[in-house]
Amino acid sequence: MLSLRLELSDGTDLQASSLPLRIPRASGVIDPEPFRHRAVHGPALAEAFATSGGMRTLHLPDGMAAPALGLDEPLLTFVISGELAAQTVNRGTVSLLPGDLFLTTQDAAWDAIMPNGDCRLVQVLVEPDWPGAKVRPVDHASTHPRQNEPCNFKRMVRAPDEKSYFHAFPEIFGTPGAWSATTPLVGFRFIGMAEDTFIDWHPEIVNNLVLVLSGALELEVGGGAGRVQVFREGDICLAQDKTGEGHIDRMHGFVHVAVLIVDDSELWPLTVPTEA
Repeated sequence: MLSLRLELSDGTDLQASSLPLRIPRASGVIDPEPFRHRAVHGPALAEAFATSGGMRTLHLPDGMAAPALGLDEPLLTFVISGELAAQTVNRGTVSLLPGDLFLTTQDAAWDAIMPNGDCRLVQVLVEPDWPGAKVRPVDHASTHPRQNEPCNFKRMVRAPDEKSYFHAFPEIFGTPGAWSATTPLVGFRFIGMAEDTFIDWHPEIVNNLVLVLSGALELEVGGGAGRVQVFREGDICLAQDKTGEGHIDRMHGFVHVAVLIVDDSELWPLTVPTEA
């Protein structure tokens, strides 16, 4: 998991520096009862989170050029698939892979970032003073790459039987070669979870769009005779099962995730049938 700040030096050349983040950490067996209670009684957002102007996505099939950002403001970009090669004056060519993220503050910086392979990006509009205080260098990352497996994009949804089911989630990415429309966010945050972190059956408290940045996150649902999905670096799961039985969380390695909080009114329409 590489976390960088990419900014123009002297207005022309791209310079890379480490981007520290605020990442609270969890470990051990976590009591699921507070999740169940807060899902019903609140508060929905007790943990600290950063505000955001929204998020958008981009899919660039192999060989397709990246469009200009069109936004001259601070942007936090997550690499979901493929590779981005950033040409920098102080670190040479920096390779950004699934699970990596970088902050840019000027549209012109995008010209020095080249896509390779089948690239997918998620981008979050951040405040000018982000990431703010209480940050530290990213560490404890472990790697569980997809290898040759396809991207895993799913959403967890409660059904009338009170169980959660996985649905495929292709709608997270729009028309190839164009930035999607901006989806408003309540906010976003990062979480680090040690390998021994475990949360038994619980619903979500808010709609969490989870981007896996390191390690592998295993989620189990009760619907469909019980299903388990593993999300590796760059994979995405929209956890919107805020009522009912919920799901189980297990970690493989030290897991970092970015969690984008989406209001009910901004959720993507459910267009793909439930997985058996």
